[in-house]
Amino acid sequence: MSDKKLFFTSLILLVVLITFDTIAKVSSFYYFYPDADIVMHLLGGLSITAFAISILRYIKLGTTGNIFLVIVFMSVFWEYVELRIGKNVLMNKSFWIDTGIDLLMNAVGGIIAYICFHKIPLNKALRKISKKNLPS
Repeated sequence: MSDKKLFFTSLILLVVLITFDTIAKVSSFYYFYPDADIVMHLLGGLSITAFAISILRYIKLGTTGNIFLVIVFMSVFWEYVELRIGKNVLMNKSFWIDTGIDLLMNAVGGIIAYICFHKIPLNKALRKISKKNLPS
């Protein structure tokens, strides 16, 4: 997938996820289906990382370290936003377990995006280059 397609696909997915997340919070969807939050964090980590990969490649900073930093920063930032939005959340044991699971799911989504949109395409490109350099 080209960087341009990856950018727009991940951007559309992010807009859809943010819209659904907002509706889910307003309508108490997560109260009735608490496991939906896990799926949302997995998809959020995947789409944010895919979006970051496309941008980092465009500005020529698409290294593994930079991608990893984006995954960590965005995961922690999103949990902070959720904490600030839910100011009435009682910080008990289940809150910290939920936060840990959310961070883990963000990371898993980010790793999936890294493998699918960075690692595999990079390996294919390197194989093409090495085949061209082989003596005939």
